[in-house]
Amino acid sequence: MELEANLKLSLLSELYKNLLTQKQQKMLKDFLDNNLSISELAVEYNSTRQAVNDLLKRTFKTLEEYENKLGLLNKLESIKKNVSVSIEELKKQNLDKKFIEAKLNEILEVL
Repeated sequence: MELEANLKLSLLSELYKNLLTQKQQKMLKDFLDNNLSISELAVEYNSTRQAVNDLLKRTFKTLEEYENKLGLLNKLESIKKNVSVSIEELKKQNLDKKFIEAKLNEILEVL
């Protein structure tokens, strides 16, 4: 799995992990955070590689569905972008108060 996809799954996992079953949470943590392979997970969970692979795929799909419905990751990315733009504007010391106010209001609207 590519790095960018793993990063997104890690972020989705952090946002929505409490909506997953305990087994899904533990296996996802072992896969993403502890870098266990599917074979290692199969041994750890006394299961087959196919069963582990199927569970991970269903879990990834579930996380994507939560994001599609709730959009928390997109909201966080929007907040980060607006905060960064506001910080850059402040660093320039070009204190365009209306611009900064507009960016901060955009952040509040996302929340």
